[in-house]
Amino acid sequence: MKSKLIGVPRTLLYYNVAEKLESFFDLLEVNLLVSPPTSKSLIKKGNSFSIDEACLPVKAGLGHLDYLANNGADAIFMPRVVSIERNKYICPKFLGLPEYCTSLMPHLPPLISPTIDLRTKNGIKKFCMDLGKELKIQPFKVKEALFKVKPEKRNKPKLMGKELNIAVLGHSYNIYDPGLNLAILEKTKKYANVKTVEDYTENELNMGRDLLPKPLFWSYGEQIAAAAISSMEKGEVQGIIVVTSFGCGPHSFITEIIEQHYKKRKQIPILYLTLDEHSAEAGLITRLEAFMDLLTLRREKIWA
Repeated sequence: MKSKLIGVPRTLLYYNVAEKLESFFDLLEVNLLVSPPTSKSLIKKGNSFSIDEACLPVKAGLGHLDYLANNGADAIFMPRVVSIERNKYICPKFLGLPEYCTSLMPHLPPLISPTIDLRTKNGIKKFCMDLGKELKIQPFKVKEALFKVKPEKRNKPKLMGKELNIAVLGHSYNIYDPGLNLAILEKTKKYANVKTVEDYTENELNMGRDLLPKPLFWSYGEQIAAAAISSMEKGEVQGIIVVTSFGCGPHSFITEIIEQHYKKRKQIPILYLTLDEHSAEAGLITRLEAFMDLLTLRREKIWA
């Protein structure tokens, strides 16, 4: 009997858990079809299904789902993400994302949508067991895979010397999806050492959290704001780039919090980049080059 082919969209929170997710499915001997990297054509296709008010990552996500539906996926993995830590939530769009997608795209195959809610101690285990149940995999195999799954590996960047060191901050899909952000990370690395939210230690993030006017509701949003504030306080970077998507509700608050702290310090220049489906590479490069010129002039003045 042919095993089912499970589609995984290479979008949204895929960039937070790609290694763990694919390792877990591999241990469960599940056949995966991962959609290709985001492209203009995928964004255009997703935009044709989407409502106007959706942010760019969600619009692009619909394009990924359409690709999977048209390329043999028997079902698509799209969990309902409620929370990834106690007393916090993530973007409200993720709470209803499965229903949002199926209502706009009736041609999709069945969605596999177990709930991720880590406000409780056994949230991960419950999610994995619910996933195994939907895939009709025996519980002992799920527990075995959960025990063996490989952790994500990231090397902490070394920010040294007179070279420019820049923090590029934003949600993972805005930072690591080059098709979504016009390869902003790769372009920035041509000019400077780059530090992203995932590169900050827990102590660095806690320093920033302690200086927030109040705890934030959104886990990833709080991490972004805390990372920016930490960098402003420590001064280990010469500039900060904050990448967001047009129409992102939580980010409108996050940006304001970062800006309020910047007005108190005014030590590190900040470049805000807002992405949508009309973003042009030429305009992005112009703004990035101008920002780098500013940072270089400031560095030379300081080190002179």
